[in-house]
Amino acid sequence: MTTLENKIFTLKQNHLMKRMKEIHFLNNLISDSEKIIPYPLSCDIINRTFTPYRNIELSKENFSLSIKNELLNFFAPVENDIAYVYFYGGINDSAEIPIELFPLFIIKIKNISNWLELINKPNFYCLKLFSHKIDKVIDISLLDNEEDVLSISIGLNA
Repeated sequence: MTTLENKIFTLKQNHLMKRMKEIHFLNNLISDSEKIIPYPLSCDIINRTFTPYRNIELSKENFSLSIKNELLNFFAPVENDIAYVYFYGGINDSAEIPIELFPLFIIKIKNISNWLELINKPNFYCLKLFSHKIDKVIDISLLDNEEDVLSISIGLNA
């Protein structure tokens, strides 16, 4: 991208962040974040290739505490470790917004459960969790053309 395109993209991302902060549950998550990683670094991390380790499809209503715990155990966390979180959705027209505009958040791993609650919120499309070394990923997305079926992919660095 040219310098002008980068500036325009940054302005759009700042506008998106402002809109996200207007939504109570998103504002709380953003406020609890350690840091926000903007474009283009966020895209470099989000678009990394991972080797699939396990894939699961299940309904939102079956996304229980035991599955959440299994996902968290995959990271083998130390409570003060950090994780990277990417969330696509949450606002009414998010399906029309380029996915690259949504930033990456650095959070304390103990707060991942709060981000997992986004799955049940309106306009949820995708949540990606990366380990602190960015060597593991958990990708939770709505299955195409399904409003209540999740696709959960767990991967290791390729």
